Amino acid sequence: MKMKTILIATNLSENAQHVATYGYRLARQIKGRVLLCHVMNIPAEIPQNGMVSWPMDIYDDMLLDSDNELAKIKCGLIADGDVTAYQPEIICIHDGGFVTDVVNAEAQANHADIILIGTHGNDALTTLMIGNHTRKMIEATTRPLLLVPAGVTAKPVKRIAFGSDFKQPAKDIDVINQLVGFAKLLDAELILAHIDQGQDDHEYTAIVKKLLMELIAKADHQKVSYEVVKSDHVEDGLNWLVRHAHVDMISLAHREHSFFNQLFNGSHTQKASTKMPVPLLVIKEK
Repeated sequence: MKMKTILIATNLSENAQHVATYGYRLARQIKGRVLLCHVMNIPAEIPQNGMVSWPMDIYDDMLLDSDNELAKIKCGLIADGDVTAYQPEIICIHDGGFVTDVVNAEAQANHADIILIGTHGNDALTTLMIGNHTRKMIEATTRPLLLVPAGVTAKPVKRIAFGSDFKQPAKDIDVINQLVGFAKLLDAELILAHIDQGQDDHEYTAIVKKLLMELIAKADHQKVSYEVVKSDHVEDGLNWLVRHAHVDMISLAHREHSFFNQLFNGSHTQKASTKMPVPLLVIKEK
């Protein structure tokens, strides 16, 4: 996972500058570049099948407003930079359409390695930009997706925790290998956290530990460790890592019928959304 180009999807809201600053400082840490992407969102009541034609004067006004607001954010990021340190290139892009379509298309066209979106409000893991786009973006994204909650401190990432029950170890290892490259790029520690919900016997836990220790020994990065977290609920285990392991970012693998879905369904999402104080990196299985 090279992750040298970060696409920041912004809605130009009050929180937009803060989210962009987080992404900009992450790009500075990995010596990458930033794509500031604003989607002029089509109202939900417009049918999604078929072409949608906007009056040209309205579209032109929206483009001008988008240009001006993106320029303000870009100026704020440049002002935030250290003239003696690495300065990421910032490219502003915008288009009209549906959020998932435009973001994925721009990520493809501009060779983005990671997509960053801001979350806000009480339901931080399920609210993005205009309306509730987070869940759709998680399902539709073609790149690793970084969810940045409102108010998170934009500081260097020093510790990343990958949480899993390791019920599908072969698939988890694929994601871990990607994360090892990302952690190495950041010069950050990667913690492989086995979330034990009380259903794993000692033999299974020992097998998982042996597998991960072998993986750690072969990893092309010296800062990889293993941790067992016993917790009845997924979100409680992840929050324990944030509080006690002092991690700056949580990562999860997204696949159907898995550990990941426990977090993003029912009451789990509501609990986690109010507690998760660090960005969440979602990586879909290949």
